[in-house]
Amino acid sequence: MQRLHKLRQEMKLKGISNLLVSSLSDIYYLTGFTGSAAYLFVTPENAIFITDGRYTEQSRIQVGPDFQVDIVKDYRQAVKELCEGLSGMHVTYACSLADYEMLMEMPGNVLIDSDRLISTLRMEKEEPELEKIRQMFVCAKISFEASLDSFQIGRSELLWASELERYMKINGAKSPSFDTIIASGARGALPHGIASEKLVEPNDSVVVDFGAKKEYCSDVTRLVMTGEDSDVTLIADIVYTALAKAKDKVKAGVKCSEIHNVARDYIIEKGYGDFFNHGLGHGLGIDVHEKPVFNPKDNTVLKENMVLTIEPGIYLPGKFGVRLEDTVVVKNDGCENLTAVFDKYVYKI
Repeated sequence: MQRLHKLRQEMKLKGISNLLVSSLSDIYYLTGFTGSAAYLFVTPENAIFITDGRYTEQSRIQVGPDFQVDIVKDYRQAVKELCEGLSGMHVTYACSLADYEMLMEMPGNVLIDSDRLISTLRMEKEEPELEKIRQMFVCAKISFEASLDSFQIGRSELLWASELERYMKINGAKSPSFDTIIASGARGALPHGIASEKLVEPNDSVVVDFGAKKEYCSDVTRLVMTGEDSDVTLIADIVYTALAKAKDKVKAGVKCSEIHNVARDYIIEKGYGDFFNHGLGHGLGIDVHEKPVFNPKDNTVLKENMVLTIEPGIYLPGKFGVRLEDTVVVKNDGCENLTAVFDKYVYKI
């Protein structure tokens, strides 16, 4: 009820009289519903949760008494009835193109919540949310360590990824937070090098970027080395220092862009600015990518209990790449490092 109340307060401040919520992550945040099909319609007086007969019992268990639950056979007809008598229907920024096109067929205007009210509410985590995120970092750590025996030269990146994902499920995750990145050798220069059929070779450096999810996500990147390489070690030291400098800057009251610039400036100072080609990090919670973000254009002021990743990288085309990532909880006097459960940044096998 508290979250619904906060949403209504923000809607009133922005002059939004109604809001159709179609993002399942937003619906989970507001109602606790974990099914795969639903809408939520919020006004100052009503909060109508719409789903179909597959979820009758589930919605009875998960959706609280503050929501009117409507079990429908035809979502399009149900939304059409909501639109009747309205001059305009507001939709969240996360509305899909299919939902938007459906609404365009309805009477009245379709208005987009450009302020992204629910996404903004989700930025500051409550303690139960933080505990769920912490649990997923413990799951990720235990699973990673259990997988190390399977991380062998001559096996494919896909096999490494499947073993890691298997252990995450064994240890309590419902799913990976995202497609596991295992990028070895020259593929390490691909920032989003999803695991491939490439075999891991001797003296490869391997970027391992992964996360465990059960309602809430974890996200961590570590480097695995299959041999000694002084060039990789040099770059890893630069990336680690950039990460540490940015992490030391994190606290409530600092702008996101300032954190990004701390890491980028250091990497530029070391001569590798052209090889760090993405934002420093992103918010994390129910989804692996949430507001706010650490990039040069995001001037969001950090507040206590925001959760963000810090993941600088240097990517040398045709050679290798290094990315190291921590996830932190913003505090008034610094930050809590959720990835402190890992005892290393670079692992050797």
